[in-house]
Amino acid sequence: MELVAVIFLPMVLLMAGAGVLVVSQVSSFMQSSFMNQRQRVSNSMIQQYMVQIAMAQTQIYARSAELERLSRKLALSNQELGSLNDMKTKFLSMVVHDVRTPLASIRGFSELLIKKTPGEREAQYLKNIVASTDQLGRLIADLTDLAMIEAGKLKMEKAIFDSGEIARDIIPAISINAQKRGVDFVVTELTDGMMLNGDKFRLTQVLMNLLNNAVKFTPQGHKVELTMRREARGIAVFVKDSGIGIHPSETKKIFGKFYQARHQKDEKLRKQGWGLGLSIATEIIRAHKGEIGATSPGLGKGSTFFFRVPYGL
Repeated sequence: MELVAVIFLPMVLLMAGAGVLVVSQVSSFMQSSFMNQRQRVSNSMIQQYMVQIAMAQTQIYARSAELERLSRKLALSNQELGSLNDMKTKFLSMVVHDVRTPLASIRGFSELLIKKTPGEREAQYLKNIVASTDQLGRLIADLTDLAMIEAGKLKMEKAIFDSGEIARDIIPAISINAQKRGVDFVVTELTDGMMLNGDKFRLTQVLMNLLNNAVKFTPQGHKVELTMRREARGIAVFVKDSGIGIHPSETKKIFGKFYQARHQKDEKLRKQGWGLGLSIATEIIRAHKGEIGATSPGLGKGSTFFFRVPYGL
């Protein structure tokens, strides 16, 4: 029995070892197959990514070529626009120069004839001619400023002055204009004694434009109000009217060149302007590092135009 046990035990161990070896080989084979499958999946995904990258590179190249073509075209267009803009500026300068002299002559001779014309009807005709020449004169002045702005030559001649002077210099003329139209013009507050370093002529031009517009668009029997206040950084000027108001969509558009309010129903009033005054005022205030704007509760509810200018001292 002992001999049998001695012979049988090594055989059992040998068979057990063989079984372990077989299991190990099977396990290794399965792992190898799994790894090969993962490798194949990975290779497939890599190939797909490579194809997608190649397609993306092709699209990028095509888009880059298209962008380069458009850039060249845009550069040519910009050159053409620059040339056209230069031609427009030169044309404006020529028109202003050529029209100013004969216009002054027409006005001068008309005023002379008014003094020598006995007939009331003829005198009225001549007064209409003078009024028309004044209107054209204002247009020429605006076109002159526009040409200077577009040529980059609108310069501010700054000096220190009392800020209240920009209002006091024009109040008499505005008052007369308001009386003629039956509009009540009220000055509530002026910034006397507050010194500014700016272009007095240009700032007065801005205020006159705002006041003339307010009087023009305010119905008879209503009020235009001027207020100037001192603030921490400078002065603030407000021109409030009780006129036609501004549509919410136009509070910023009205400061653009040649823009006129689309919601203005009175064609006669629309024809009295060219949409240049506010755009020129914007450039003047911008040159003083200030701000200009307008607010309105809505159509038919009046509006308030304002600008702020720093002391600049």
